[in-house]
Amino acid sequence: MTRTAPPAGPPADAVAPGGGSGRPPVEDGRRAPGVGRRGFVTGALLAGTAAAAGFAVAPRGDSEERTAAPAGANVLTGPGVDPSGNGDSTAGLQGLVDAAPEGAWLWLPAGVYLVDGLVLRRGQMLTGPSGRSYTGSASDGARLRARTAEQTAPVLVVGELGRVADVSVEGRDQGQPAVRPAGIGVVLDRVTMVGGSVGFDAAYVSGSVLSECQVHENGVGLKDLVDSIVQATVINANGGDGISLGPGANDNCFVGNKIEWNDGHGINALQALHNVVLGGIIDRNGRVGARFVECQHTSLVGAVLRRNGRLAEGTPEDDCHVYQQDCTGLVVSGVVTNEGRDDDDVSGYRSPAVAIREEGGTDVGYTGNDLTGRTSDVAIARGAAATRALRALNLGGTGVQTVSGTRVRVTTAELSLGPRAAGSVPVDLGGVPTGSLGAVYRLGLVSQDPVTGDRVAAEAALLVFRDEGAARVQVGAVENRIGTVLGGPDGALRISPAISGDGTVLTVDVQNTRGEAVRVGVELS
Repeated sequence: MTRTAPPAGPPADAVAPGGGSGRPPVEDGRRAPGVGRRGFVTGALLAGTAAAAGFAVAPRGDSEERTAAPAGANVLTGPGVDPSGNGDSTAGLQGLVDAAPEGAWLWLPAGVYLVDGLVLRRGQMLTGPSGRSYTGSASDGARLRARTAEQTAPVLVVGELGRVADVSVEGRDQGQPAVRPAGIGVVLDRVTMVGGSVGFDAAYVSGSVLSECQVHENGVGLKDLVDSIVQATVINANGGDGISLGPGANDNCFVGNKIEWNDGHGINALQALHNVVLGGIIDRNGRVGARFVECQHTSLVGAVLRRNGRLAEGTPEDDCHVYQQDCTGLVVSGVVTNEGRDDDDVSGYRSPAVAIREEGGTDVGYTGNDLTGRTSDVAIARGAAATRALRALNLGGTGVQTVSGTRVRVTTAELSLGPRAAGSVPVDLGGVPTGSLGAVYRLGLVSQDPVTGDRVAAEAALLVFRDEGAARVQVGAVENRIGTVLGGPDGALRISPAISGDGTVLTVDVQNTRGEAVRVGVELS
């Protein structure tokens, strides 16, 4: 299986961590949005962009009030600063920024400013009239834009403890990062990041906080954060992953975000530690909704995952909501899933095939989830089963479910057997590792004597184990608990179990030896 990994670990000089219905408009022929839910959401977002949260932004009122510089702000205007989007504003803006003291409040008037890159000093705060957009570039407000597609420097570099609010930062043809922090403690409020190679390239600099931002149509949405918080942010329609976390991208909180329509994975984490995804919606990503490979001590809690894997037809490892491979201490809990086609008009590929795909891992738990949102009969697909795994109380899940190491009901089924007919009940056990001493299951059987009409019940112990070869199953005596139809050498119903070589599927066969039809209930726990 081919792994798609985020870039390798942090650079040597990085700040060390502390421990609607349509596609957005792009130029590759994907669908453009129509009037509907998405258009409504876009309007609502644009209407609510002047919230002040930490800035004394001018109050709502007429156009002049909304665009005027607040008292006390350093206005970035003058010679060499062109708001028309035609001239090069790099030197003019950088000169004004450098002339302002550390910690100064900078106001960028409405307009489009072409720059080869703008670098803020320590503690400086940059804001301006709102330049928000849900798709494409903002139509008004303060907008910084890369002057050429060939430049590689970020459009905006934010100094240590700096803050940016409401402006739009736009790359050109995904040639360079939109925003990058230069030091610890950068805060972005309601910032639009669009068209960059990366929307927000944290570059392993720690302590960033992103709130209510719009990150779309970049190569990658967010990348390589450390000790950071991303909340109430929309990360959509990026050409690769929505969020990419490589080795060293640790100790992050992602709270209540909307991660959708990215052509890669919604969240893609490789060898990242101590990350928390709490709430939010992960929807219609081209590949896996949330992918964790060799991660440790990570949780995905309370999120809604819908229609992920929309571009994964024929690629099973990507056709799922959640993928985990060789993780340690991964918890997925309270997650709700749903499947569907990749657009609200029921066109496109219907995905995903399975809710969770598992490849190995240790101390992995899936508890209290709704796993019904898939197109196949399989809720949790396994290559190699995780060891010391916890799977309990999942809706739509079949097979072994455990709580604190104590096995609870695995499966129940009812067979209707004609005269001298046989039937079988397949049970997903999740695999048996080589060298397993064995696990004991209780097989319960209930029926009705076809002659007397009396109810009958019996029990048997099943031992499943595996030495160096294939898995094996042994059955103890079927003992009658009520009546005499099932157990003993003269029992009218005969039981024989079988198991697949890897211990994944146990099959319980029931043979009716009588000339009358009978119903049999089978319970494994």
